[in-house]
Amino acid sequence: MSMRLGVVGFGTMGSEIALLGACAGMDVAAYDAYPGALEQGMKRLAKLAKMLARDEKFFAAAHVATDEGREGVLARIRAATGLDGLAECDYVIEAAPETLELKQAVFSELSKHCRPDALFATNTSSIGISEIATSATHPERVVGMHFFNPPTLMQLIEVVAGLNTGEAAVEAALGLAKALGKKGIRVKETPGFIVNRVLTAMMNEAITLLEEGVASMEDIDDAMRLGAGFPLGPFKLADLVGLDVYTRVCDTIYQELGREKFRPPFTLRRYVRAGRLGRKTKLGFYKY
Repeated sequence: MSMRLGVVGFGTMGSEIALLGACAGMDVAAYDAYPGALEQGMKRLAKLAKMLARDEKFFAAAHVATDEGREGVLARIRAATGLDGLAECDYVIEAAPETLELKQAVFSELSKHCRPDALFATNTSSIGISEIATSATHPERVVGMHFFNPPTLMQLIEVVAGLNTGEAAVEAALGLAKALGKKGIRVKETPGFIVNRVLTAMMNEAITLLEEGVASMEDIDDAMRLGAGFPLGPFKLADLVGLDVYTRVCDTIYQELGREKFRPPFTLRRYVRAGRLGRKTKLGFYKY
């Protein structure tokens, strides 16, 4: 019997996590509270699978270089009408929006329906695992699995243990990361984990340089891309992440640690207030 993966939230992150599971041969049950999210997500995944099929390295294990193969992979993803539809899953990954109360509500409800030995993982990028896990009946089974955008291409998963997370859950999450074709690394619970701690400080400093008139936005991006070897400059990266998401991550880290380098710069807040959120709104630091 193949492993059964549940995914809660079918936006960009959740839908691509579901695709990774299907490519790994898992039976995937996906739930999203927004009625049209699953249908829209599956249409996007069909296009994405066809595009990624050109990457033989990525799809070699899934044997989906053909239309038939891709159809077979997508057929492994089924829609659940409620969280009770994830009852028989071995693993459940929550990829809901970054709101503590929402994530707690998800794990509280999952605890009513899922097996007591199921692994519960949250894809949070900044909220504490310990706090999220307080709503679960078995907090020792709750672990952080922080995927990066886009999950199909980015190779890292930060596996984060909360205060009550058991070693068995950490090992299971590392095993799941490997099964999905990713590199899982252990991270102690800390605001922003590893990657976001480093990136938010870097992006904040880039905005500060812009505010001080040291260089143009384009030149700062070129400096970090050509001088530091980054695939994207800090402003292009911020637009990809989403300026609203980036601001929330900054706020969370700043509130926890109180270090000025994590305080969201005024320019960032101004853009978010104006609805300039990056690629998803076609306008952020750059126009798309």
